[in-house]
Amino acid sequence: MCEYSLDLAEQGVPTLWGSFETPLRKVCKTLVQQFAGEPLDPPIPSRITDWAHMFSQNVPMYFMNLHGAQSVTEVLKTMEIGVKDVGVEHIIIDNIQFVLGADDSAFVERFQRQDRFVQKLRAFATEKGAHITVVAHPRKEEIGRLLTINSLYGGGKISQEADNIMLIQVDSSISIPKKYVQVVKNRYDGTLGCMDLNFRKDRLSYRPRARELVIPTKATFPRVVGYD
Repeated sequence: MCEYSLDLAEQGVPTLWGSFETPLRKVCKTLVQQFAGEPLDPPIPSRITDWAHMFSQNVPMYFMNLHGAQSVTEVLKTMEIGVKDVGVEHIIIDNIQFVLGADDSAFVERFQRQDRFVQKLRAFATEKGAHITVVAHPRKEEIGRLLTINSLYGGGKISQEADNIMLIQVDSSISIPKKYVQVVKNRYDGTLGCMDLNFRKDRLSYRPRARELVIPTKATFPRVVGYD
């Protein structure tokens, strides 16, 4: 998800990250290393700082000042601030289960809360003209069985409201398991298909290339959107 958002932001799409499960520090570190295209661990402080400055000057990316379970109202307010104040066009919610919290509510109630949240996200996207990417964990399938739209956890409303659905698949039926992204829904274009994922662990990246470091003037990173 980090590199997916980075690719769009580098194309000029202002992006607002809502990381409710993974600590913001780890998300930022991953983004900078993927942006750099080189290993930053063990770290060289001055080089990490230079890459972070270059990132902040070249990538229009912002981060919600929220983490863990949150009220839907706070999340939507922060999204609205991002759109209104900094012109955000792409918002990431990672992930929907963590936003709503894993409380002791009955399954039916949790699904109803999730459906209401999805409806509000759909309405926000339509009203504000922003694209929203929602990460939803699938339910566990039998070993060797690929995911389908029906694998989405309580996913009836999600699959109905989404314009596009991408599943991360792992094919373990071959000698060397293969990971790939499968597009299973494409509302407007209709094109479906798969794209292999070849992960480069040293760079935490799926990109085949590195990048040249250009040391910029001082900048602030990360840029946080929300309430103090």
